[in-house]
Amino acid sequence: MNKVISPIHSQKLPTPKKHWLWKHMKDFAPSPIEFIMKNISELGDTFEAEIPTRKFVMTCDADLIKYVLQGNHRNYRKTKAYDEMQLLLGNGLVTSRGDFWRKQRRLAQPAFSKKNLANLFQSMGKVVEDFIEELNNKRGQEVDIAHEMMAITAKIAIKSLFSADLEGDLLKVYKSMTDIQRYMILRIHKPIFKPFFHFNGRHSRYQRSFEVMNNIIQKLIKERKESGETKDDLLQMLMDARYQDTGEKMEYEQLRDELLTMFSAGHETSANAMAWTWYLLVQHPEIVAKLKEEAQRVLDGRLATFEELKQLTYTRQVLEEGMRLYPPAWIVGREAIEADEFEGLTIEKDQNIQCCIYALHRSSKYYPNPDAFDPERFTAANVKARPSHHYMPFGAGPRFCIGTHFAMMEMQLILAAMVQSFDFELVEGQHIVMEPLITLRPKYGIRLKVK
Repeated sequence: MNKVISPIHSQKLPTPKKHWLWKHMKDFAPSPIEFIMKNISELGDTFEAEIPTRKFVMTCDADLIKYVLQGNHRNYRKTKAYDEMQLLLGNGLVTSRGDFWRKQRRLAQPAFSKKNLANLFQSMGKVVEDFIEELNNKRGQEVDIAHEMMAITAKIAIKSLFSADLEGDLLKVYKSMTDIQRYMILRIHKPIFKPFFHFNGRHSRYQRSFEVMNNIIQKLIKERKESGETKDDLLQMLMDARYQDTGEKMEYEQLRDELLTMFSAGHETSANAMAWTWYLLVQHPEIVAKLKEEAQRVLDGRLATFEELKQLTYTRQVLEEGMRLYPPAWIVGREAIEADEFEGLTIEKDQNIQCCIYALHRSSKYYPNPDAFDPERFTAANVKARPSHHYMPFGAGPRFCIGTHFAMMEMQLILAAMVQSFDFELVEGQHIVMEPLITLRPKYGIRLKVK
């Protein structure tokens, strides 16, 4: 880790030059990843930064991140930035804390058992078949692959969660989620301006966008309750779940929050991971050729079955390498409950620590030639030889993403189906830019020609 061992608040931890009023906000807010990567290269793996009202330690040190998220996780709670995420997710699994979070996690965990995932996989297949047919009608055209991936993963999430479809509402969902995320990030990165958002229309725009999401979820819950039907989906599992201590069902508001969380986080992370992976693939035809060979050998033109996913080893490697370079959850924040110490580094009570997964994954300390796209990093032998905490696309510790296996089977199914049916070509002249919102998005999309 960084060799600096002085107490964090001694100001001896490296820190970039800052403005007397704005601190680092003017550099950090518009380009967080560029700010982080530049200062890590100049100051080391761990440095201190500040915006008005908040100081934080930024780190890509794998051992320190593991200690905070896993080794001594009980001393580290989610930061106040997660309170802003409640603007969309309420008190769901992503944002809830402490005993209440543990209670909800235990309640939701059985929904993601292997047996239930196998059942959910069946509904995925029909959605993917329809998607391939729709994309087939776009041969010779340009598509925004980020938007296409958002649409297909949203359809899968809606089908898996609610056994429903939202064809007419998908565009509204996509726009609403984008507006809400941009508003949340503004509040996190520019906290001193929050009062002004009530006067310049930003808060009102957020409220309208949230109502779109809220009304859709409410409508689906209401329809299920009134129908009296019992279906094999996540909504039914959560409606039927009982708390161990009381035997009671989840209250309506909490059910809504968990479903909003699973829908929002569940489809967006997969969509962004797939979009960035396709961006990498169109620049590496030799890797696409290997993907095609595996799909042809294992599937011979068919969609994968649940049992066949484990045979698509190279497909999984490609996706894992894509998430190494463009991790959907690109940063994770924690706050010290009590003062702590790690290898001589003093961490004071309430200290905000930002674990930058993007920088961790691109560190030359952990990956040779870290910016290169190389799926061979994720062969079974290479994964076994590498410490597991050098790779954290789904977090680490007790708050490891509950939907990890759902996401991986969804992405393997989609990618294997697409490489058997299409080739893609990157449209020249476009500006591909990362937009680090709650998840890491391509800001202006990624336009590909369908061939």
